[in-house]
Amino acid sequence: MRHFLLSIFLFCSIVSIGQTDEKNIRVGYAGSAPFVMHDDKEDGIVFDIWKEIAFNLNLKYSYQEFASVEDGIAAAKNHEIDILIGPTTINVERATEISFSQPYYDTEMAVLAPKQELTFWDKVRPIFSKTFLFGVLGLLLVLTIVGFVFWLVEGRKFKDEYGKHMHQGVGIGIWLAITTMTTVGYGDYAPRTPAGRFVMGSWMIISLILATSFVAGIATTLSMTTREDKTITSMQQLEGKKVAVPDYKKIMDRVLNVDGTPIAVHSVAEGYEMLLNKKVDALIYDQIPLEYIFESKDKDDFVLSKRKIEPQYYGFVFPIGSDLKRKVDIEIIELQEAKEISHIVDDWVSRN
Repeated sequence: MRHFLLSIFLFCSIVSIGQTDEKNIRVGYAGSAPFVMHDDKEDGIVFDIWKEIAFNLNLKYSYQEFASVEDGIAAAKNHEIDILIGPTTINVERATEISFSQPYYDTEMAVLAPKQELTFWDKVRPIFSKTFLFGVLGLLLVLTIVGFVFWLVEGRKFKDEYGKHMHQGVGIGIWLAITTMTTVGYGDYAPRTPAGRFVMGSWMIISLILATSFVAGIATTLSMTTREDKTITSMQQLEGKKVAVPDYKKIMDRVLNVDGTPIAVHSVAEGYEMLLNKKVDALIYDQIPLEYIFESKDKDDFVLSKRKIEPQYYGFVFPIGSDLKRKVDIEIIELQEAKEISHIVDDWVSRN
């Protein structure tokens, strides 16, 4: 009788263990390509990662798709699913409602914008800028002063050479100041008196410093014309621009800080559609989804700039108090140490 009861107890224990092991894990998924591919089958970066984890843990599971990451997070919060996989950014606001796994991938924001070639006016406009014009007028004023001073100390004493009228003498003085400054030295005019030599000698020294500063200023102004285009490639170029960004306060504040107008989107596809329809001037989004959509579209029309705008950490989502979280964390760490996740990501990005 004792052996019979022991056999029943062992049988029930085995059945109970089997039922525990065979528990069906409810896996939700949402996000952008290439992390989540929206086609007839469940495919993408996170599915490849999850399959590795589920295989190692001997888990049985079923999938449930959500229209957005926010919908998936709400389902996890309400214990409608056991885990949400996808490119879900770890942040404080979300962590107050659900639990995150160890980050399985680190990425950053990038900028995607249409190419904008410089027009002829864009190339010549720096020449008509206030900086350039004020520089030229300032130099002419200094030359006029030098010419006038030279006429005062010497020009009016030699009227046969410098003219009988003041404007003739000052004009010749300006000419002498120009040839002195540029070191041309035609020799048609030269100071004769000690006072005249003092004025021109002083001007030689001053012009060395002045010419260097003036030429540097002109070079800086004209260098604007050497740019290939005026395409948006950095945050500093977003002033007065409409920018599609993730619905994430931190990156929206970054755009506002440079006087841009952020427009929140829920997916990279939504932002890209707005960019195509010219509703926004640029799209800022996570680097990997942007790389993927950029590789699969016409490269001749857009420029992708990786500017390391804002670090992003992706994790899986669990209901608070989940028993599954610790097991998945350990598997993620092991996959990272083996470089498996990096290989999966690189493989998907390179498929285009």
